[in-house]
Amino acid sequence: MFEACDAQDALTILEERQDIRIVMTDIEMSGDMDGLALASTIRERWPETVVLVNSGRVRPEPEALPDRAGFIAKPYRAAELLHQLDVLMEEHGVPILSDGDILEAWHAAELAHAQADALDKPVTLAHAIAAEQAAIQRFGVGSHAAAYDARYPDAPEPRR
Repeated sequence: MFEACDAQDALTILEERQDIRIVMTDIEMSGDMDGLALASTIRERWPETVVLVNSGRVRPEPEALPDRAGFIAKPYRAAELLHQLDVLMEEHGVPILSDGDILEAWHAAELAHAQADALDKPVTLAHAIAAEQAAIQRFGVGSHAAAYDARYPDAPEPRR
C-alpha cells in the first residue's frame, strides 16, 4: 500500500512501480490536479489499473468518471469498499486476492503497527484494521482469527 500526498506524487509512484493494480483517490486533492483528472490520467496511461474515486462532499455524475472507474461516497463501511473493489477488479480482469494474500497483508499490517512509533500509530492502526476487515469479509467473523492463527501460529495477538 502506498500513500501519495497529491496527484503528481501518485503518478510518480505509478511510474516507478509496475505492480500497482488498484488506485483509490479522493476527488478533492491538493495540487494542480484533482482526483477526477488523476483518475482520467491513470485510465489513459495504465488502462489495466483499477481506479476507485471517493468523496464525502462531491457526487460526480457518472459521465464525469473515466471509463470503467468506480465511485464510492464517504463515509463508507469496509464491506462496501471491499464489494466495490471486487466488482471493479472483476470488470478489469484483475485477480482477486487469495486467502494467503489477505492473511499476509493483515500480518504485515499488524507487524508494522507493533513496531510503529507514537506518531505512526494512527496510520498503522488504520492499515491493520482495514486488513483485518478484508479477512473478516473473506473468512467470516471469528473464522478470520482462526485462519490467521493457523497461518501465523507464533505471531503475537493483535494489539489495539
